[in-house]
Parts: sequence; structure tokens; C-alpha cells
Amino acid sequence: MMNKIFLIFIAICLCSCQGEKMNGLNKGAYYQDDGPHSKINIDFDKIKNAVPKKEPIYENTKKPYKVLGKRYVPMTKILPFKEKGLASWYGKKYHGNNTSIGEVYDMYQMTGAHKTLPLPSYVKVKNLKNKKEVIIRLNDRGPFLKGRIIDLSYAAAHKIDIIEKGSELVEIELIDPNLIKAIEKKFTNKYLQVGVFKDFTNSKMLLNKLENLNYLKKIDKKIIQQNSSYKVLVGPFSNLEALNLVHTKLENILNSKILIKSYGE
Repeated sequence: MMNKIFLIFIAICLCSCQGEKMNGLNKGAYYQDDGPHSKINIDFDKIKNAVPKKEPIYENTKKPYKVLGKRYVPMTKILPFKEKGLASWYGKKYHGNNTSIGEVYDMYQMTGAHKTLPLPSYVKVKNLKNKKEVIIRLNDRGPFLKGRIIDLSYAAAHKIDIIEKGSELVEIELIDPNLIKAIEKKFTNKYLQVGVFKDFTNSKMLLNKLENLNYLKKIDKKIIQQNSSYKVLVGPFSNLEALNLVHTKLENILNSKILIKSYGE
């Protein structure tokens, strides 16, 4: 019995975002004694989304557990799951500690913590305020602070702009790697149709604007004529993740709906 109590105590200490006070005096409202490193030599633009893949669920994380008097029953299968609530982040205080599945927490990787979703598993996290999205790999339990549904690594929080505020309303969705593979098998000649114009000059102006966007430098862009219209296309894309990433960025910067279309090469 004493061993069990000791193990539970250790789990609480190691789990991210236990019921600690938020440090409101520090930039980013992170957890007490936590936060970013004083010097960060990381190019966050080069940190990519986690790539979902089929992984066995860690056996020890399938069991019900209690933290701070509350009982949690983890999911043991990848099933359709969506949830809205507050996301927070955890930083240097936990950097280098073991996560709930025994991996070392790296605040500069695209990871996170959830109270009941399978470990490991992959979720899409969408900031409902600015519509920015990331895909992270869950490898830890938490957060146990009331009102929080997910803890993000520093890198993931940075990507969706919640570092300064400390928390933000998000929507999370569990990803089924098997479904992604099925979709990508059918994924051919997909383009983003950024604009349709009657006048070639207007289509050329939009194309020039796209040419100046750094994240499109290595992606083909062109104008095609269909009947009496000129269509500005970006692509083709080789995978769904790349397409979705550019799609979100372009809709945000152009503030307009962008269609995903198939065109034969």
C-alpha cells in the first residue's frame, strides 16, 4: 500500500501542470517557478508538426488513476474525440523530466499532455481566437489545474501564439493515423485555388504577392486559364499535412476562403 501511495505521489509531481498557482508576475502567466529559458537559440519556423503514426498504447497509462482526489479513466483506443476548453503550456521546470510514458520531456518538441486520451496519440490543436493549428504527440498526463483540457509544450504553444497570454480557448481533435493513410493514398494533384479572375492583370498581381511569401518559396505557383477565367493555383502538394498548413496560413493572410481543387498534370 505504501508503495502505491509513493508511486501516485511521484506521478503527481512529474505530471505536467498539477494544481499549482499561475505566476501572474511573469511574462506569459506560466506556472509558478516555470517559464521559458532566458536564452532560446531555436528557429521555431523549422519545428514541424508531429507526424501521426500508428503506435501501441503504453500499457501503464490505460489504468484509471486519481490525482488531487479526482478519478480519471483513460481511453484505451483511438476513437473519434473532440473537446473545447483552455490550453496552457509548460516549460523549463519540466524540461528534461520523464513524462508519463517514460520519455524525456523536451519543451522544444511538438508534444503535450492530456488527462484521458491514449498515450501516445496525436491531436490537432486549434486556437479558436486566431485559427492557428498544430499537430502534437501526446506523451504525458495533465493538466490537473481546474478548467484546463490540455498542456502544450513551449514549442507548440509558441506556434499558436499562446505564450504571452499563458492560456487560450482551443479545440482539440484526436487523429486516427489509419484514416490519414487512407486519405493520402487517394491524395493526387491537389492544389489550392487562391483566386479566380476575369482579368489576367488581377491574377498576375495576386501571383506576384504569393511569390513574396517566404513559406511559399519552394512551392509551385501558377496561373491557368479555363474558359474566360484566370485561376491562381498553389501546388500540387505531396501530402495532406503540407496542404493543410499552407491552406490555413493563406486564408489568414488573405482573409478569404480558399478552395482545395484537383487538377490533372
